[in-house]
Amino acid sequence: MKDHIVRVANEAEFILNRQRAEDVHKHAEFESNCAQYAADRREEEKMCDHLISAAKHRDHVTANQLKQKILNILTNKHGAWGTMSQSQLHDFWRLDYWEDDLRRRRRFVRNAFGSTHSDVALKSLEEY
Repeated sequence: MKDHIVRVANEAEFILNRQRAEDVHKHAEFESNCAQYAADRREEEKMCDHLISAAKHRDHVTANQLKQKILNILTNKHGAWGTMSQSQLHDFWRLDYWEDDLRRRRRFVRNAFGSTHSDVALKSLEEY
């Protein structure tokens, strides 16, 4: 009888040890799957953030181009409110950093906010 109890206890201990080992293995596999899932989600979120920022940049560039086009239509002497009698003295230009297909980098564009700087007094050479 005592031998039977010892044998059953040993079998129970063996079964419990095997279940513990299986639990440890399953837990490690679960942690690995969770880490892989989290890494995949981070990568997906990074890609979404990149796409959103690219779309924002594209929309910003498009909006600036449209604003410049509208401003040109409104301020151009051949535009909606322009008059042909406007003097050339009031056309202001500025250098724009721009690149075309031929890799030319500067061009003149109209400056709607140009000024003759009439409020600036000329200094004589003695003042320098």
